[in-house]
Amino acid sequence: MKIILTGASSGIGAAIKKELKEYEIIEICRNCRHSVNLNNIDIVKKLKFDNVYGIIHNAGIGYFGQFEDIAVSKIEEMINVNFLSPMILTKNHLKDIKKNRGFIINISSTSAIHPARQGVVYGATKAALRHFGISLFEEVRKYGVKVCNIIPDLTLTNFHSNTFFKPSSEELAHLKPDDIAKIVKNIIESPKHLVIQEIILKPQIFKLEKN
Repeated sequence: MKIILTGASSGIGAAIKKELKEYEIIEICRNCRHSVNLNNIDIVKKLKFDNVYGIIHNAGIGYFGQFEDIAVSKIEEMINVNFLSPMILTKNHLKDIKKNRGFIINISSTSAIHPARQGVVYGATKAALRHFGISLFEEVRKYGVKVCNIIPDLTLTNFHSNTFFKPSSEELAHLKPDDIAKIVKNIIESPKHLVIQEIILKPQIFKLEKN
């Protein structure tokens, strides 16, 4: 089965790729076989692969700080990478996914469901991705398509290299990419009659460190 995975080169994406090693993974990222900048919407519009079974929208970018200080170019990049590209990729492959009774998984964020102070745009894009998944499921469920939003909190990846904060390194204060990858596999391999529409993942304790 062909599965598209965005952001496959590191962090959560790399863990998902490893966990799904028995599947045919179509990797999309800046350093993958299919090297694509998801901020370039004209290129994304042309991406089309044959007989796709599922898509995992994992790629994401976040810039943080006071909203008035975030450059417009960074606002556009977050919208393009976190929301517009997933919508276009889904549209380009939805006929195949319906034919194959496949799945769409969106890796969102707890910023989508809680106020995201100093992460206003990031939170808005992840909330939009989440709502897209919830609404799309109502359109495609009759075709046997599963749509799931995974909503992780602080995860120990290089995502926070763009931020002024990072998860605490304490064992109970962060999620691991492997945690999310295992859940992705469980969703894909769940019984056909069962749809896990949304799952929220949080570490046992909340603790941040300064970058």
